Amino acid sequence: MTEPEASPPFAAGQIEIWKKIVDVQQHFNDLELRIRNFALIVTGALLGFGGYAIKDGGIISVFGVKMTVAGLVVLSAILPLFAFYFMDRLWYHRLLEGSVQAGIEAETILKDLGYKVDLGKKISINSPFILWIIGCEIHSRTKMDIFYIMLVVALLGVGSFVAFAVHP
Repeated sequence: MTEPEASPPFAAGQIEIWKKIVDVQQHFNDLELRIRNFALIVTGALLGFGGYAIKDGGIISVFGVKMTVAGLVVLSAILPLFAFYFMDRLWYHRLLEGSVQAGIEAETILKDLGYKVDLGKKISINSPFILWIIGCEIHSRTKMDIFYIMLVVALLGVGSFVAFAVHP
């Protein structure tokens, strides 16, 4: 951020507001990364527990379908994953988006005062990318969806294999 020659007292207040908005953006971004980290830890723990359950070799019948306990444990990891997704995508990500919008609005006021600030705009412009496979622009919401979908697909694959193909 470059300061103009003379900064009116109003500008100092606006700069402090902008700084606080950036702090809030960092806070929500950090929370989202922590949620994804916990999602991976819980998923990994349930995968490990499923691996341990293979050793015991338990078979159960769910709605008349026989499967290993290990497979059920691995498949059960999908439920907490949905909870993490809900918290990440539908809760904190919306708050992050709101704080980014507030930052862009604060930057507009600072630009009108002669300051050169465009952090929010630059992040919004540089965040999306073109997914070469389908030639589509991917934004942060879709990136998050892909992250969780990949985990669910992996759990479905591994859980189904362990539930029906592994015979203790």
